[in-house]
Amino acid sequence: QVEARTLAMLRGLLRQLHAACTRLATSARGLPSSMQETAGHVRHGVEGVQVSLSHARSFHDLSGLVLAQSRETVMRAQLSIDELLEYVGQHAPLPWLVGPFAPALVEYPEDVPIEMAKWEGCVTVGGTHRVPLPRGSAASTEPRHGQNGGVPAHPQQRT
Repeated sequence: QVEARTLAMLRGLLRQLHAACTRLATSARGLPSSMQETAGHVRHGVEGVQVSLSHARSFHDLSGLVLAQSRETVMRAQLSIDELLEYVGQHAPLPWLVGPFAPALVEYPEDVPIEMAKWEGCVTVGGTHRVPLPRGSAASTEPRHGQNGGVPAHPQQRT
């Protein structure tokens, strides 16, 4: 029963990996053709592993060769994904990395409240973030010791 649960968990992880590889291959369209091919190969390799394991009820149903090939395919996929991430990190323009990787690049309308407490002390493109004080408070125009030299933590904030 443990083996069946382990195999089911492995299939679930492979489904998640395949979904991530599909998104990666779709997102790679803006990258050079060699990187697009790498993303496609990763996706196809994961598909192959899924097919190999799809009908097995236990690991005993799988030959040692199938298990070894599956392991090798997943290891190659990991290396290829690392290669893609390294390429993107070195060659992608910074605005392309917007999101949780670069919170200072995200702009918010001034009338929308911002939850900045989670970014307290994070070093980003705009400097070290600090939690903005309410507008009009006496301390809001004074820089906080060691944090961002008085530069607003939010691009829209005016002190």
